[in-house]
Amino acid sequence: MPIDIQEQNWNNFCAHHLHDWHGIWTSYSAQGEVKDSFQSLRSFRANLEKTQITHTNRYIYADGKIEEKTWQLQKPFLRSIFFPQGAGAFHAEKLVTASFFAVELFFIHKNLRHSAIAAYTDGTNLTKILSIREDSTGFPSQHWSTNLDLVSERSLSENWAGTSVTMTPDLKVSPAVPANLNWQIEGNESFFFPDEISLSCPRQVEVGKPIVIAATWLVNSSYLQQITIAYDETGAFQNLKFAEFTHV
Repeated sequence: MPIDIQEQNWNNFCAHHLHDWHGIWTSYSAQGEVKDSFQSLRSFRANLEKTQITHTNRYIYADGKIEEKTWQLQKPFLRSIFFPQGAGAFHAEKLVTASFFAVELFFIHKNLRHSAIAAYTDGTNLTKILSIREDSTGFPSQHWSTNLDLVSERSLSENWAGTSVTMTPDLKVSPAVPANLNWQIEGNESFFFPDEISLSCPRQVEVGKPIVIAATWLVNSSYLQQITIAYDETGAFQNLKFAEFTHV
């Protein structure tokens, strides 16, 4: 019997994300200035049957203050969508004028995870962006740097070959197809986080215009990942794409 698509989404998450993710959250203004940064621990624990996940976020601030929040997630429902590889997104299903609108795009590679967030507090204007660099092996990470400031510019060679898969609102995932690297979206603002991660998002979003938000992670000199989320002219979620590229 074919597996239920929602259950597959649940299994995709469980296969890759049931760890303690030690990291650093850094938020920036829409102008790219560092607004806040603190240590974090995002913990995901499943029961024996993997029918329930306890999600706990712990925030550890420079002044010693610790804040903790916990959620319970029940199979097969998640507040997010994930590919079999583990990449995915926390996303709004629809843009609503004058309401909070945000997307969080997740990368994962071995014991490393990163998410990039674009947030529009009033559903129109970009108010902040976030970079969350995480490592399941502990803190501090042996991979992620301690740099916080955005990089002023970044360039990538054109010699990349890759494939992409696309998830539609019904959670169906397409077969892999050849993909071209397009890491700066026309009409969007580009932000260059430390550690070779980039975010492309519009300064303003509005019903009546399609929305495309993309994040790119140069994992190493020969391997690159990209996640792209799209909304149609009505503001409805259209698709999520995950692409992997190798340098040729």
